[in-house]
Amino acid sequence: MQESFIRIYEKYTAENHAPQLLYTIGRNLVLDSLRRKKRTPAALEDYDHPVDSEEHDFMVREEYRRVLAAMRKLDDDERDLLSLVVSSEMSYREVAQISGISEANVKVKIHRARKKLRTYLEAEKNE
Repeated sequence: MQESFIRIYEKYTAENHAPQLLYTIGRNLVLDSLRRKKRTPAALEDYDHPVDSEEHDFMVREEYRRVLAAMRKLDDDERDLLSLVVSSEMSYREVAQISGISEANVKVKIHRARKKLRTYLEAEKNE
């Protein structure tokens, strides 16, 4: 986050500080970092949660892997929009402002991404 603000202040004028610019810079920094490390997102072992049983932990980790694998099949813009809506408490209007598309288009893209994700998960389950 700090790096995003630093880049904005170093390279852009004050009138260009749009939320979508900050989002784009932050997204690109994260992607650059992941490419450099060549790793997947943090594993569930890093997440602090109560341990009920080893079997439960295994099931949760497996479901987490399935969802991540299905999300990787989505297009980049679908994955980004879906991640914004699911992982933050932003409204569709705020996501539309950040992404630079209309609120109605955000709703349509989120709906389609969820349908695709559901289809991928069901197809994998049936294999």
